Amino acid sequence: MYKSIIIGAGAAGLFLASLLNDKEVLVLEKNSFPGKKLNITGKGRCNITNSCDERELIKQIFTNGKFFYSAFRDFTNFDTVRYFNELGVKTKIERGGRIFPISDKARDVTNALYHNNICTFKFNEEVMEIKKESDKFIVKTKNASYESKAVVIATGGISYPTTGSTGDGYIFLERFGHKIVNPKPALVGVETEFNFKQECMGISLKNVEVKLIKKNQVYKKEFGEALFTHYGLSGPIILRLSPFVEKGDNLSLDLKPALDHKKLCDRIQRDFDASGSKLLKNSLNHLLLKNLIEPILCISGLDGGKEANKISKEERNALARTIKNMEFTVINRRPLNEAIITDGGVSVKEVNPKTMESKLVDNLFIIGEVLDIAANTGGFNLQIAFSTAYKAYKSLEGIN
Repeated sequence: MYKSIIIGAGAAGLFLASLLNDKEVLVLEKNSFPGKKLNITGKGRCNITNSCDERELIKQIFTNGKFFYSAFRDFTNFDTVRYFNELGVKTKIERGGRIFPISDKARDVTNALYHNNICTFKFNEEVMEIKKESDKFIVKTKNASYESKAVVIATGGISYPTTGSTGDGYIFLERFGHKIVNPKPALVGVETEFNFKQECMGISLKNVEVKLIKKNQVYKKEFGEALFTHYGLSGPIILRLSPFVEKGDNLSLDLKPALDHKKLCDRIQRDFDASGSKLLKNSLNHLLLKNLIEPILCISGLDGGKEANKISKEERNALARTIKNMEFTVINRRPLNEAIITDGGVSVKEVNPKTMESKLVDNLFIIGEVLDIAANTGGFNLQIAFSTAYKAYKSLEGIN
């Protein structure tokens, strides 16, 4: 009989195990090693948290941020930094308040949580069934059966299934009567209708603005980097908009957000004056990326073979309008297996935010991405994993 069994050795499960640090705690992991998804977060660098204040951090949680208040106040982003520093992982702050290990190695984060941890870890142990009989849980895997006073579900969502996040936790919790809010891909690329996908594919954009348009109204906008792909749009600002994007919405790309329409027209005129009799298609190299010139001229209805000094005011206006508003109609978000996180999961209405304990089953705890909590990129989702794990840790201390 174990004191508790943690199912999943991802970010939340590993963090909880590190806090408990007890050989009578069993961690069951279906992969052959811990932290498979954690090791690839932040492009292998692991953005562990963010340095912003509480108000901004909660604002970055786009699904059920209020539920997270209690967990975050018990274990803040500064507590996260301090904890990893004490484990020997020194950190640094980068643009946007993102906090990374100085080494830029996600494996250093995983190793800090796993090594010097006396919990009992069993790998290649896929859980098949969890039952509760009287005051104990029976957890059956393909290889064995284990008993414990408490069980913690830390199985993650259903994004990146190759890392082991295949929705197992949803199945276990549904069997205990929990409602699963429909899992959707979040922080993912967006498929769009666009006539120049082939020509623009691979073009990377910096310092641009994308507006999400719903029912002819600007719903949300983001500034930063974007990327043209074979299916539509991706890149950091698209990922941040993706949780709010639905089929039929429009995305408006502004290639020159620092210039209003008039200033952009003036800039175009100066370039044309300098170009003289050069062809229009050869007169925009200082304003636009080379591979974007032909698509933008086509969208604007302009003849690239026309001499720059013969372009009319109306044509300049049309060109400026296109540069300030390249329109894309949303077909869909990319699938879950490409998403960074899952938006959806176990309904937080059925989980006590002060303990992370199920309101339906005593001594059953639910932490991390398996919960219906989701946030933007920037270290916020790992902070959710760490703070909810800390809440469960405080609760399990009382049981054990």
